Amino acid sequence: MQKWTIRLLLISISFFLFSCKTYQVSGEKLEISNSKVILNPYFSNENLDYVYKTHIEVYGNDLSGIFVTKKINDSIHRVVFTTDFGNKLLDFEISNNSFKVNYVVEDLDRKLILNTLEKDFKLLLKQSFVVDEMFENEEYYIYKSNAGKRFNYIYQSKTDDQFIKIIQTSKRKEKLRLNFDSKEGKIAENILILHQNIKLTISLNKFEN
Repeated sequence: MQKWTIRLLLISISFFLFSCKTYQVSGEKLEISNSKVILNPYFSNENLDYVYKTHIEVYGNDLSGIFVTKKINDSIHRVVFTTDFGNKLLDFEISNNSFKVNYVVEDLDRKLILNTLEKDFKLLLKQSFVVDEMFENEEYYIYKSNAGKRFNYIYQSKTDDQFIKIIQTSKRKEKLRLNFDSKEGKIAENILILHQNIKLTISLNKFEN
């Protein structure tokens, strides 16, 4: 009986330690300056309208439409979602510290939906990240940036300096992932937004001129 008690105790301790394990990246930690900032090249040109075909999978339901965003000043982007036929679904202005809804159809006017989209697109359109830690492995430079109660890990290719992905985590696990596919590193032709805690995936595929 005592042996079983000890075994259960060891299992409980192991489970507790595993569940409390902090999120870690695969790479060697590098020295950085206190003022290092990494710039996101995507969606940074105020002279361009960024237009994407959008596909959303949410809890087994598929939605499609058009996503348009434009940088309207140094800190704010305007974002518009429409149907494939051009009917407006959602129109908002967003920055690091603000989220202003100009229009939303009734079906999308839900706090959970708007809060989720706000978090997703604040990360997607964020133009700069203050670097707190930096890592290196065979493929990437990885920059860790504090984001309140969460952390952003920005993966930059060592081959061509392109932004490849951003992983947002809590202290212990991944919450959100943004994958980028870019030909020249200035415009992302394909973007995939993956949630880990809810069944929501958003894919953006750039319209070719």
